[in-house]
Amino acid sequence: MAADYDRVRSSYPASLVDAACSTARLDRGSRVVEVGCGTGKLTGALVERGLHVDAVDPGAKLAEIARRRLGESLVRFHLGSFEAVELPVRAFDAVFSATAFHWVDPAVSWAKAARLLRPGGALALLTHVGDMTELDPEWLAAWREVLPEAATWVSRDAKTLWDGAEARHENVSELWSWLSKHDIARPEAAELFSAAEITAVPIDKEQTAEESLALVRTSSSYIRLDAECQRRLDQRLRAVIENAGGKVSSRTFATLVTARVRPARREPEGP
Repeated sequence: MAADYDRVRSSYPASLVDAACSTARLDRGSRVVEVGCGTGKLTGALVERGLHVDAVDPGAKLAEIARRRLGESLVRFHLGSFEAVELPVRAFDAVFSATAFHWVDPAVSWAKAARLLRPGGALALLTHVGDMTELDPEWLAAWREVLPEAATWVSRDAKTLWDGAEARHENVSELWSWLSKHDIARPEAAELFSAAEITAVPIDKEQTAEESLALVRTSSSYIRLDAECQRRLDQRLRAVIENAGGKVSSRTFATLVTARVRPARREPEGP
């Protein structure tokens, strides 16, 4: 599974990584944390820019692929959850996370990221978000046959997506909750971080049924299904694409959200 994840999951455009480094004012030698390094796709891009990375991931097989790929010259790997791994406070210029921050307990994630950052440091979150395609209604219907929670899934066109993001930019956790479709918003995040900035790069692609299914099979929603439900979903999704001519065109947005840590409040002195 780890090898499949590494093979089919997309990397991030160099321009987006450069934008993150520019916003965070990083130079060669800057020290950063990566939350959920996975197989090291973003990690490698950070190392290429001369950054020293403390890479955190709870998945031993994923992290092993990253370790083999990158070595440990500029990377220090921490096997464990972000909640549990001990890292030095106010020691990092940036906290990065690529399609992983929503897996961290939001009661911990935002506050811990802020504590790790030096004054002026930045949080940089990356993900891929999708625009609607003409196959979305049938695609969603297939998922809803095997996964009860899919009943709440909705498709969003680009205008809805970005209007919703802009409306939430004052609180980075609300914005990230909107983009990731996970309930991870916390009001205190607005006090910890400045208003968020959004950068998005559109990516157009055409995939066969097998290519689309290979990506679906690495998703957490698919992995949680039992074998029979996986088989049924494979059949339904393959039929949707084959009935549409054997290929599906889609547009996704490689998306970067950045927010700078606010100055720590001074505790009031005694009476």
